[in-house]
Amino acid sequence: MLPIKNLLLASVLLCATQMSAQFEHKSLEAQRCNQPPRINGQFDDACWMTAPKATDFISDRPSPGQRQSQKSEVQLVYDDEAIYIAFMNYDTEPDSILTQLTGRDSDGNSDYCGVTFGCYKDGINGFTFAVSPLGEQFDAREGLQNGDGGGEDVSWNAVWECKTEITEQGWTAEYRIPFAAIRFPDVAEQVWDINFVREVRRHREHAFWRGVNPEIPGFMTQMGTLTGIKNIKPPLRLFFYPYASAYADVVESELLPVTGATTSYNAGMDVKIGLSEAFTLDATLIPDFGQTISDALILNTTPFEVRFDENRQFFTEGTELFSKAGIFYSRRIGQIPYTWDYVPAMDSTEYLHHAPRETQLYNATKISGRMKNGLGIGFFNSVTAPAYAEIRNEETNETREEETHPLSNYNILVFDQNLKNNSFVSLINTNVLRDGAFYDANVTGTQFQLRNKKNSYGISGSGAFNQKFNWNDPETENGFTYNMSLDKISGNWNWSLGTNTESTHYDPNDLGFLSSPNQQTYWAWMGYNIYEPFGPFNRMWSNFEFWYDNLYEPSTFTGAGVNWNIGLMTRKWFSFNIQNEFIPVRGYDYFEPRLDGWLFRTPMYENIGAWISTDYRKTLAWDVGAWYGVFSFPGNYEWNYRIAPRLRVNDHLMLNYVYSYQSNINNVGFADFIYDEQDNAIEPVMGTRDVISHTNVLSASYAFNPVMIATCRVRHYWGFSEYHQFHGLDYDGELVATTYDGHRDDGTTTADDSFNSFTIDLQYKWIFAPGSEISLVWKNSITHFEHDIPSNLLDDVEHTFGLPQANSISMKVLYFLDYRSIFGKG
Repeated sequence: MLPIKNLLLASVLLCATQMSAQFEHKSLEAQRCNQPPRINGQFDDACWMTAPKATDFISDRPSPGQRQSQKSEVQLVYDDEAIYIAFMNYDTEPDSILTQLTGRDSDGNSDYCGVTFGCYKDGINGFTFAVSPLGEQFDAREGLQNGDGGGEDVSWNAVWECKTEITEQGWTAEYRIPFAAIRFPDVAEQVWDINFVREVRRHREHAFWRGVNPEIPGFMTQMGTLTGIKNIKPPLRLFFYPYASAYADVVESELLPVTGATTSYNAGMDVKIGLSEAFTLDATLIPDFGQTISDALILNTTPFEVRFDENRQFFTEGTELFSKAGIFYSRRIGQIPYTWDYVPAMDSTEYLHHAPRETQLYNATKISGRMKNGLGIGFFNSVTAPAYAEIRNEETNETREEETHPLSNYNILVFDQNLKNNSFVSLINTNVLRDGAFYDANVTGTQFQLRNKKNSYGISGSGAFNQKFNWNDPETENGFTYNMSLDKISGNWNWSLGTNTESTHYDPNDLGFLSSPNQQTYWAWMGYNIYEPFGPFNRMWSNFEFWYDNLYEPSTFTGAGVNWNIGLMTRKWFSFNIQNEFIPVRGYDYFEPRLDGWLFRTPMYENIGAWISTDYRKTLAWDVGAWYGVFSFPGNYEWNYRIAPRLRVNDHLMLNYVYSYQSNINNVGFADFIYDEQDNAIEPVMGTRDVISHTNVLSASYAFNPVMIATCRVRHYWGFSEYHQFHGLDYDGELVATTYDGHRDDGTTTADDSFNSFTIDLQYKWIFAPGSEISLVWKNSITHFEHDIPSNLLDDVEHTFGLPQANSISMKVLYFLDYRSIFGKG
């Protein structure tokens, strides 16, 4: 008889062998069909009688490596025009299939099945097509979104067909994906990476045909193989998306009376042209972004710019190549003109009567694709119109115009080479050319990621160098940045060691985003995760990080700290997390005083926080989080919390509400400047203040059917900073007494700020034909900044609704035209 320890060892090895077998490679051969199937979800066509089947789906959650509880069968055939896929999703309880409707490309409380193609077998880039039991479509580009190690671009929309049907055996899905919807090499036989996916939502059971091990980064690195597609030529891809829109706008003003609605009409077109089997040109001519969702504006008490999300589809769809090295921020294109930088000083009788809130976009074009050797090339170009501010003379009432933003051309060129082991190296250049005497800017960057054969270790890094031309400060030097890390990226244990440097004059902000230069950071991070169920839990995650900061020049210490978190998910899908941050030493802040040569000694700090998230399958689910932090300054603490219930009224109507409260009591920060007789700022004034904000967001969606949905988002934000005391700074950055007195007679201060933002975005969208849609939108906005602070939230809401507001009602019709369907196949 074997010793007990040998039996245990044999059991462990057997389990490991069985687990490994579940994640073994799989392949599927596509079958050509002479007669394409009718897309009706019923599989009654001859081609499905003989096509090979892909079966035995393997779960990646909640129990990695286990056979999925419900049987799935997938078949794939093709002809000269398209790929056809038949999913038979067996279910022992078809009445229990979850079928919430949430709108295209949304993830709701519903089952789904899908396919991902990796046409260039690089383990990075791919196309995903998925559908719910009621036929709601989801598609995405897989790749290196935002320059990181993976992600999905859900803004990418292809034109394809799918029909579904719920039966006594489960549910079916029948796809038709035109070859024109994807990109692939021009070779005699296509050999692609492929994987199929299915989620049984009531069990929250997610599984792939070719098992995906969650301990290995990226599902694109763990794909099966598709063979058998032969003698297919990449088709002509020439698509037109003409649009027409109409707007009625009413804008109130504190200075001018409302004279009625102003109307406008627009027309333009988006064009997609397949330049070759690999490259596609996307162009938008006279674009219209008036229906884009409103920005989430906030009161910014920091010395740094606020970064906003990009919501314009042209700038989010298919832009993964342009995100390399992190030097492209698309919101720079069409941004608010730099009014005060470019308007000459006005005399005492003049005032700024009107300043444009955006710059008009004439056109934008992008070309992107990847060749057979794995080289991806991207080219982007956009032209914006000049913008003018109107300056009025109080005495004569005469006006004059001053250019605040010149005619500008924005350009990006990127090369991205895929390497073996899912590695890559990239080179990117951004360039901004402005008309007239305005300066021009150029940034060149690189990014790389090198992995070993097992995808267990990697080295990654990036760098960039910026230049400015016609700059009015000859002493300003060019700048640079670089970062590098050594990472363990697979298994239960992961870790990373890295550094990031930004030189004193590094400035990519003409077409990129950087809060502040002249910083250097070092970090050490490690994490431990358990992906398989254990005891009462489904999974566990944790990590610990140490960081150290200093200025780049001079190399002066600015701060250091540690943070950690640990989280668990129960078998009832109840998740909770606890986290802590500790800064044990006082630091040095060279940015908060907002005047060169000054610094501020930051306090020590520690916080503790936690959050919980309940099961989203329930009719009512909750996300709740809170954290409390204490600073070493007297009476300085922060208390923040967030409450977010989710109510699924039925499979059509969904309500989400978020209330967020953030406070930093007796915080010390910048208040004002002391000026000399020539109005030059010579000394910063710091202040002890309470910084508090309330955010309320109510979102609702009602899906009439898979192609028709109404959505509404109502957001109110109120943030204020209320000062109690003012301070000066000594040479060492410590607080000292000051002669500055910013108090009014009623005890309030001139440094107090209150900011309100109220927005309503109501949209009805009907996809009346593949690729074509009608959208009706009502937008309401109130934005107001003042120094008087209401006494409480209710008073502020009442005050806000009495402020001037802007209303816009619009209708837009977008139609999809395929050149091949108009003029015949070519």
